[in-house]
Amino acid sequence: MDQFFEHLEGAKACWWPYIATFFIFVIGAIRAYIGGAHCPSRSRIDGKIVIITGGSSGIGLTTAKELAKKGARIILAVRNAERGKRALEYLLRECPEAEAIIKLVDLNDFVSIREFANQINLEYERVDILINNAGIIFHPFRKTVDGNEMTISTNYFGPFLLTHLLLNLLSKSDNGRVINLSAVAHLRGKIDLDDLNSEKSFVEIEAFSQSKLALTMFTKHMASLLKHTNITFNAVNPGLVRGTRHLRNSRVTTSFVTKFSVWPWMWLFMKTPKQGSQTVIYVAIDPFLKNVSGCYFSNCEIQKPSDLVNDVELSEKLYKKTCEIVKIDGETIVKSITGEGEKTE
Repeated sequence: MDQFFEHLEGAKACWWPYIATFFIFVIGAIRAYIGGAHCPSRSRIDGKIVIITGGSSGIGLTTAKELAKKGARIILAVRNAERGKRALEYLLRECPEAEAIIKLVDLNDFVSIREFANQINLEYERVDILINNAGIIFHPFRKTVDGNEMTISTNYFGPFLLTHLLLNLLSKSDNGRVINLSAVAHLRGKIDLDDLNSEKSFVEIEAFSQSKLALTMFTKHMASLLKHTNITFNAVNPGLVRGTRHLRNSRVTTSFVTKFSVWPWMWLFMKTPKQGSQTVIYVAIDPFLKNVSGCYFSNCEIQKPSDLVNDVELSEKLYKKTCEIVKIDGETIVKSITGEGEKTE
């Protein structure tokens, strides 16, 4: 009997290296799968003027660094001057040859957005790429200075207004590209035209889902309105990404104990900012996407968005409603780009 147990213990000892190897393989396979596709394009965009909102951290800053390495002129649109300064220092340290500046803009404040757009229109002859990256999630109900709910204002109203105010400069590019950061959560989103600000019923994740659905619908709608111009619109799902400020309001990240216990799972099942930025970079630089517009990208591939994105009637109503909220004449702005508003002699 003693010999039997000695043999069993020896067998167990022999199996441990295999068990450890198996678990390492599984973890590596999960990380590789979660990491998603790497940008397949090696194209450069020398001299292209790129505006990235939310460029002080996470996906925005990583995207800025990678595009700067490819020759882009970067404008980091940030809300906080100190964080913007640190981001710029990091960018120049990682990419000494980068041509980059910071500009302040608060996407929760329509006046701030207009002031930012006015500066850009005065100082630049064109904009080649606009990346609407800034966003929040799990934010408690709070109204902005304009009286709108914070989540939809940051994730949708702000980018909507900014994009319209920069359309003229985008039209002066050989291939103006607008890239809106969506999320897989848009698939569960619903649009309530009578309550876009979620005043009747507010649930944090539902407000986020609605905002990302609205942004994705806006992407498709603008692609349709500007289909005969040199401006393209595409939405990108970066995936679940850790190490960003998007989750700063989540209960998971605000509690040290919870964050400590959940971090291993976040490490395993969430992308790094570099991994999350790959599809954004791909849609920004790939020359073969020059005429691709109105699409939803994930893992560097075109994928099917929510059916509501293709609801033309709902998208038109949402567009008109949003124009009222942000106080712009969207139809006139679009016609100034397409030339439909010009008088014929």
